[in-house]
Amino acid sequence: WGLTALVAAAAGTSGAAQSPPSSTFVALGLNHLALRVTDLDRTQAFYERHLGMTRIGNASGSPRLMACGPHVLNLFKADAPQMDHVCFTVPDYDAKAAEARLRAQRIEPIVEADRVHFLDPDGYKLQVGGPNAGGQQLGRRPA
Repeated sequence: WGLTALVAAAAGTSGAAQSPPSSTFVALGLNHLALRVTDLDRTQAFYERHLGMTRIGNASGSPRLMACGPHVLNLFKADAPQMDHVCFTVPDYDAKAAEARLRAQRIEPIVEADRVHFLDPDGYKLQVGGPNAGGQQLGRRPA
């Protein structure tokens, strides 16, 4: 919208009158991707060998967390392979506030403890979270 401001200035009008539409959230970046896989060990070995990812230790073992630079790939054991969800980092994440924002937009949130998911128009499950969602606090690769 920098071009809009330039055009407005050239026309002698204020660009402030034409603010961009507000969004429900401001995604700062991709936080993590979660996949459902049929064999955790085989999948872990594949991502280690072919993409150089490393496993991040976690107490429960599920999901299995794989470091991918500053990001994390979460692997869940399942009967059939599929994408589970994509999480986006948003500023000042608060689960109750995220739930309220979605409801205000007539989007039904899927709430699981402090995690808030919702579906996009094609049915993909999305999550919003803070910078530590999905193992990010542990996601740094060893030096």
